[in-house]
Amino acid sequence: MMRRNQGAILQRLLTAAVLIPILLALILSPRLELFFMLFCAVLSSVGIHEFYVMAGRKGMKPEHVFGVVMGGLVVVSAYWGNLDITSMVFFLGTALMAWVHILRGAWSISGLIASVFGVFYVGWLPAHLVLLHQRPGIGAGLVMLLCVAVIVSDSGAYFTGKMIGKHKLAARVSPNKTWEGAVGGVVAAMLFGAALYWLRIRLGWEIYPKWSLLAYVGAAMVLAVVEQIGDLVESMIKRDAGVKDSGGLFPGHGGVLDRCDGFLFAAPVLYYLAALGEV
Repeated sequence: MMRRNQGAILQRLLTAAVLIPILLALILSPRLELFFMLFCAVLSSVGIHEFYVMAGRKGMKPEHVFGVVMGGLVVVSAYWGNLDITSMVFFLGTALMAWVHILRGAWSISGLIASVFGVFYVGWLPAHLVLLHQRPGIGAGLVMLLCVAVIVSDSGAYFTGKMIGKHKLAARVSPNKTWEGAVGGVVAAMLFGAALYWLRIRLGWEIYPKWSLLAYVGAAMVLAVVEQIGDLVESMIKRDAGVKDSGGLFPGHGGVLDRCDGFLFAAPVLYYLAALGEV
């Protein structure tokens, strides 16, 4: 048993060691903007596939192929950095999906809802990650802020829950999560927000927005809360479908939804917070 656990940990570390440098290059290099978008589009299509497979386990019949393609196209449309274009592609796509679902003859309320929600959940929501990345001057910084805030929140919740967690947060959905862990995750993210503000001032990092200390801490706090909601939503979907992992794309980590669940809701929130900060 111990050897199996050690092997799983090693597998997770090796996967992270390969992925993290690739992600940093895609996020931070202006020359790789196109490849960052394509990377997100591929992950979106794979994530929608995972969602549809889980929906199928519940007897639903989503428009699998159409939805996978449509989700990728929604993310691709974000490359132009225009929310109107992305929203238009999403809404036209869902209208076409409804039409195809009806004409195909295997129509059902559950199938239609699963089809549309899959594209919304793993298409339109993560498209905001590309929209963030396309923000002039600060796009890469916003994506880094998002990624690190989510990771810090998730890690803070995990370790706080392990040390002092007693009160279950949502026992039927995710038995290991506690209220103490949730609060610890939020506090950890807020500390990260304060540290990032200080580092931006001290080191003159121009890729991060020129927000106040309160704005950095507040944004990190909101992202931590939303990240944990996203985590719970994905846990609920997996539990209802009766699966442990959404997929197996990332060895030792599970599928796309397992690794990206916290980012799905957090990316749109940061995008609109950044937009409000410019008003």
